[in-house]
Amino acid sequence: MATSENTLGFVRFAVPGKTSRTICLVLVLAALPLFIPNLQWKGQAYKAMLSDVRELISFKSNRTAPETFGLSNTTTPPPIARDPTDPCSAGLIDDPVRALDHFYASLANTEARQSGAITRITHYGDSPITNDGITGTTRRLLQEQFGDAGHGFILVDRPWEWYGHQAITFTSSGGWSDDSLMNPMTKDGMFGLGGVTFHASPGKTARFAPAASGDTGKNFSRADIYYLTQPGGGQFSVSVNGESSEPVSTSADAAKSAFREFKAARSGANTFDLKTVSGGVRMFGVALENDGPGVVYDSLGVNGAYAGLLARVMNESHWAEQLQHRKPDLLILNYGTNESQYASDDQMARYEKDLHEVVRRVRAALPTVSILIVSPMDRGTHAAGGRVITLDSIPKIVEMQHRVARDTGCGFLNLYTAMGGEGTMARWHEGRHHLVGGDLTHPNADGAITVGVLIYHAIVGGYAEYRERTKALEQTLAAQKPKHKR
Repeated sequence: MATSENTLGFVRFAVPGKTSRTICLVLVLAALPLFIPNLQWKGQAYKAMLSDVRELISFKSNRTAPETFGLSNTTTPPPIARDPTDPCSAGLIDDPVRALDHFYASLANTEARQSGAITRITHYGDSPITNDGITGTTRRLLQEQFGDAGHGFILVDRPWEWYGHQAITFTSSGGWSDDSLMNPMTKDGMFGLGGVTFHASPGKTARFAPAASGDTGKNFSRADIYYLTQPGGGQFSVSVNGESSEPVSTSADAAKSAFREFKAARSGANTFDLKTVSGGVRMFGVALENDGPGVVYDSLGVNGAYAGLLARVMNESHWAEQLQHRKPDLLILNYGTNESQYASDDQMARYEKDLHEVVRRVRAALPTVSILIVSPMDRGTHAAGGRVITLDSIPKIVEMQHRVARDTGCGFLNLYTAMGGEGTMARWHEGRHHLVGGDLTHPNADGAITVGVLIYHAIVGGYAEYRERTKALEQTLAAQKPKHKR
């Protein structure tokens, strides 16, 4: 039985209620090599989108690879003064239309420890997040600050050997037949929330258990199973702490998204075992949560993926069913790594059109959700003489995504600039202590932590600004309120 148990072992951050100075210090230290170059650290894809999927630089494509406090919007709050010399004061997220206020309002309720106040983040992306190194870091830091409401969504098996999640013990019997958005042999476009569908005969299992170490990931008291009903569908069962349930039938007149929640009798650390019992079963994954308050962070990376797959391969109504059931407060679209391999004018126009369509589909399914478009990281390539330079398509992709975010009213995080901009991967690959692998695209464990901290810092920085803004607005409204004479 293949086993994966991952927890982050780096030095833990002291995270107070507001933006953490400790995080900023770690961030500045981690970024030194980015700004001081001499400082050394001691399938089948649709051909209409990509010319040749074999040329994509990603992990090897086989299994053997490693509302705003109820305040009116009619009053404009005063601007918030910033110290431009303070590296922790500059907002990393560009959000001129305050697209993330819905998310920030949910986070405020969570921070206030309101009963059942769970803030859900669903992060879509490509291969750099499939092993949860980046997203696992962001998840842990957010949960340490705002509370741990559970692990979030995880697939029922590993579609790639390196697929894994931090801060959870996940085991699988193997033998699940999978099909992802990137290799769409499944013609109905139903790939579940995570972009991967699994087919299983009787006797296949998956276990979701608490992490053996660390301070997050240990407590989840309910498991929400995401599966598909279909004609002639088989049965599965779920045992909670060794106590089995009655089998659940997946047979129905038509193929449709289905969900079944299983609850533990007690809160805290619990183990859920899923098993296929009879017939053919088609499943997607499991969302693990407790009653909160706290944050849940779904990491939904698909190897080799690009945003257009959500617009061209994923069945729209099916994806809407999945999103509406999950109800994220913030949905992150983090693509561009694979698009950057092919960036002719025609392809760039296609990418832009597809990203518009993805945002439209998300908004149609979830009208109030906050959407954050996150740019790709820097991506290095070898120039003449062996020199490492930034792939020239990366800035073009970043500019296009920023334009789409502005045109569609989404927040935008320029991760490329935040991590150092042009030449970052060259600097990350210098010296003895690398932050990126030999492909100059995928960060290693330390690099993933660095990027995860950047995303965390961007989120809490935007949230801190939101709190200051709403506080200023409250004070303005209070000052305008007429005073009663005695």
